[in-house]
Amino acid sequence: MSVLAALLLATSAQAAGQTTSHAGGDLQKRYQQELAACQSGPASQDLRSCQRDAASALAAAQRGDLDDGPAAYTRNARERCMALPATQRSECTARMQGQGSTEGSVGGGGILRELVVPEAPRKD
Repeated sequence: MSVLAALLLATSAQAAGQTTSHAGGDLQKRYQQELAACQSGPASQDLRSCQRDAASALAAAQRGDLDDGPAAYTRNARERCMALPATQRSECTARMQGQGSTEGSVGGGGILRELVVPEAPRKD
């Protein structure tokens, strides 16, 4: 067994042992699902890399560095809108808060959010 494989197994075992005390073993369950996906799913990377990434994600979640909850989603949306010019930020924020129409899906290649805002009549 290579040193890398032994290190991966040791890290995985240590991470698995540490997660059993977390809320209902949610982290452990997610880790096991990721490992199963590594072995059976159409992975875009080799098995060892996939397993290493799963162990790294587990360790990050245990440290509290992995946040994929609603607050993180809202913060991400706000930060994306802040990258736009000031004149476009309020419309972006409104779209991200659910105003306007939405179509498409992430699985389908993207989500299109549209908000129609009437312009004030021009005074010539």
